[in-house]
Amino acid sequence: MATLETNKDSMLANFETEGFKANAATIAKARALSKPLVGKLMSQMSTAGLVNGTPGPGGGFFLSREPSDISLLEIVRLFEKVEEGLTCPFGPGWCGVGDYCRCITIWQRRMKRLIDWLTRTTLETFTTHPVKPDRSTEPEFNPHA
Repeated sequence: MATLETNKDSMLANFETEGFKANAATIAKARALSKPLVGKLMSQMSTAGLVNGTPGPGGGFFLSREPSDISLLEIVRLFEKVEEGLTCPFGPGWCGVGDYCRCITIWQRRMKRLIDWLTRTTLETFTTHPVKPDRSTEPEFNPHA
């Protein structure tokens, strides 16, 4: 559900809030995503106050708060409707009609566990990952690219 967003954000989480700035091209290359997609995602995250961005040469995105203060749920909520109620996959008129079905109960429990995990897991989790982005691979800014 949140793989794209958390992978993208984990790159920013590996750097101090007031240090390295990763531009859309750097993030796109590191995560094998298109630059327009990364630009759109980062714009949404900036609007939500999760990242700050600076334009121009030497510009880029950086976390607006400490990684320990940004939960994965905050990020996932930007792109997924996680709190919406689960609907029966068998269609309307199935749940609550006829024999009791355990599926919805199991799915509700699992969704609650997922939301709890996303709530307590922060971007700090990614700062302790042994693999760090290589700052030397930062592409040079090219205003004509």
